[in-house]
Amino acid sequence: MRTLVVGDIHGKLDLFNQLLAEMKYQPRQDFLILIGDLVDRGEDSKGVVERAMQLKQEAPDTVVILKGNHEVMMVGSMLRPNTEYSDAWLKTGGLDCLKSYTDAEGNVNIPQEHVEFLASLPVWHEDDHAIYVHASLPKMTDGSFLHPSFSPDSSELMWGRNRRFFSEYDGKLVVFGHTIAGQHFGEWGQVWQREELIAVDTGAYMTGVLSAVELPSRQVYQVGEFRHPAQAKAKVRREESDEPKKRKRFFGLFG
Repeated sequence: MRTLVVGDIHGKLDLFNQLLAEMKYQPRQDFLILIGDLVDRGEDSKGVVERAMQLKQEAPDTVVILKGNHEVMMVGSMLRPNTEYSDAWLKTGGLDCLKSYTDAEGNVNIPQEHVEFLASLPVWHEDDHAIYVHASLPKMTDGSFLHPSFSPDSSELMWGRNRRFFSEYDGKLVVFGHTIAGQHFGEWGQVWQREELIAVDTGAYMTGVLSAVELPSRQVYQVGEFRHPAQAKAKVRREESDEPKKRKRFFGLFG
């Protein structure tokens, strides 16, 4: 059985469906792991959540969907609206997520089952091949790294970006997302690998490339057309002038 690990999707439903086809994913014959950050930034968070729920329902024993920091922010914003928590979410892609749940009349409807599904996601998984987390392993005071079973509530699992983890970790293989290859290691648009680590997030919303890795072969699958992040950042700057009024509008939809 192949294990297929998909990087941060961030609302890019079209790329996600293309990647499943590129991998020739077979439900119940392949083991599928989504590394977290299904939502935000891309244009169809709602569609990605629905697709993930469908995949899990179709093959509950062979699909694992991990919780990323963007799921944490989204769920937290639903539970604690009009707080600094929801403000942070809206500033980091939450607006894009809300727009995907907005109908033609401007009404936002996030199904409770979506919130409950995202809230229930596990934060780590392990098999014979690797340990899988969204971001990093918890760091101990002596500089070593802790197995997630010993600290399942650690924020490092979903938020960590420890450069020592990237350079010094030497335990069982860890596959992770969260930090885009090209930021602190590797090349833009390319899955980064060394013996003990695989970074599968290639920044689909920024580079246009969504990636996955197959274990145990370490074969890489990619879809999309690469664009340098400088192009994406220029687009973000053009849109930032509209952000305050958009945030004001969507804040009224909470609570």
